[in-house]
Amino acid sequence: MPRSRAANVPSAANSRTTHPSPRDVEGNASRLDERLNAYLADLAAQGDLGRVSGSVETAEVRIRSLLGSAPDLVLRRIRLGFAPGRPTLLVYIDGMTDPDMLGATIARLLDGGQESSLPGDFASALQAQLPLGEVEREDRWRQLFTQLLSGTTLLFVEGVPAAWMLDISKLPARGVGRPLSEPSIKGPQEAFNEVLVTNLAQIRHRIHDPRLEFETFRIGSYTRTTVALAHVQGLTNPDLVLAVQHRLEAIDRDYVQYASEISPYLHQHPRTMFPLIRSTERVDWIVRDLMNGKVAVLVDGDPFAFTLPVGMLDFFQTTQDYIFSAWEASLVRLVRLIGVFVGLYLMPLYIALFSVNPDLVPTKFVLTVAGARQHIPFPPVMEVAVMWIIIELLREAANRLPQPLATTLGTVGAVVVGTAIVKAGIVDPIMIVLVTLSAIGLYTIPAYEMGAAFRWMFWIMVIGASVVGVYGIILVSVGLIGYMSALETFGVPYLAPFAPLLPQELGDSVLRMPLPWLRRRPVTNHPLDRQKSRPPETPDPVNLRDLQGQGPS
Repeated sequence: MPRSRAANVPSAANSRTTHPSPRDVEGNASRLDERLNAYLADLAAQGDLGRVSGSVETAEVRIRSLLGSAPDLVLRRIRLGFAPGRPTLLVYIDGMTDPDMLGATIARLLDGGQESSLPGDFASALQAQLPLGEVEREDRWRQLFTQLLSGTTLLFVEGVPAAWMLDISKLPARGVGRPLSEPSIKGPQEAFNEVLVTNLAQIRHRIHDPRLEFETFRIGSYTRTTVALAHVQGLTNPDLVLAVQHRLEAIDRDYVQYASEISPYLHQHPRTMFPLIRSTERVDWIVRDLMNGKVAVLVDGDPFAFTLPVGMLDFFQTTQDYIFSAWEASLVRLVRLIGVFVGLYLMPLYIALFSVNPDLVPTKFVLTVAGARQHIPFPPVMEVAVMWIIIELLREAANRLPQPLATTLGTVGAVVVGTAIVKAGIVDPIMIVLVTLSAIGLYTIPAYEMGAAFRWMFWIMVIGASVVGVYGIILVSVGLIGYMSALETFGVPYLAPFAPLLPQELGDSVLRMPLPWLRRRPVTNHPLDRQKSRPPETPDPVNLRDLQGQGPS
């Protein structure tokens, strides 16, 4: 169909957009001329466009031409107290610098005697005038711009072909709070926040050993996000550390804001619905995994870190399992396991036994269920779909509302909708009970990402049960177990220690043995040092009744 003629005629707004005014053209040309002159000055002085020439005027023009008229960019000319004849430029981003430290720095620079009265060269004299803190010298423009936009203050001095990077930043961030996604009744209550330096300090606060190492990477051609790799030298297998390093260096993205954006690059199964990396905001969980020979990855700007390699059991364990006694921890783990089986198999078995294979159920039971479903026009699989969609809608709405409203919505919505939908004859009362139990069972999984995978598995089970009944449930179960048995991350089997069977690792799996019995790190992580504790000595028996009267008078 030919296009109309009017469609080819640009509007007035488009004309103004495509044809800039002469004033805009003149301004752009002026800025381009300034930038070219700055580049030529650096090229003439250093023979390299990427290095600082030593001219303060050139540095100011180059910074302004690249960052434009940014309202938070501050370029301040000062005079050094010990070298008043040298022009000096201080550059920083307003709002990312500590004003108290900045004032102290400027005061120190303005103070001092004459340059000739100070021993050593000019660089040593300037270094002596700077306040205590992290001070580095850099002559590459790319690194300087990256540090400037990260909150570092730059100091340019006339005649010095480099700049000093002063770490006097104070980034806006919330304080250390309680973990919201993984609450704990007992134990530490500290969670990560969005500042990487704070997160690393929290880990360092718990592991007082110089063998704890952090390696940083810059990922994202625009954001230049700092990513830290943490491991304990002497515990973590160096092959694992090297493999994670190579995969982090190979990531090529425009921007990175979340840890979940780089996690798919670190394992060889990015399309699987099962999580292969355990994310957490709890500091104590990261420390525990580090001490077990794993590596942790933290991303600046994201309060969630993740560890690897992991197996399926890691998603069913919490820090409370190691705070409570072995009996209580084992009971809680059994409850989680029962909840998962109830959530995964209860509804598929109901559909299979009463829709496809009623001959497997006692006749009286079948007649009882059939009587309850007498006025229901839909098959059980449609009832499950309707009820599950309602549950997911309530769940998503509760996540988007403030906490008081979310609690009210979850309680009132479930009661009102459940009662109304039964009275309307869309589902039967038995279905309400079964769907509620299934949802509660799946919500007992501690890790959110694993809960999402099991909700997908639930629907696969429901479809298999509605098509071929019990045989479909068995077929889907065998297929899922076989698929998960083939998964691995960095050579660690996903279903270990059950597939393959590792008897020495069963003490911290479904049940948890007393801590003095757990003396070795998991062999699946291939740690360099497997021994983490020594057998406890049997304490001498003490009878207080026998000791009465033997104390000091």
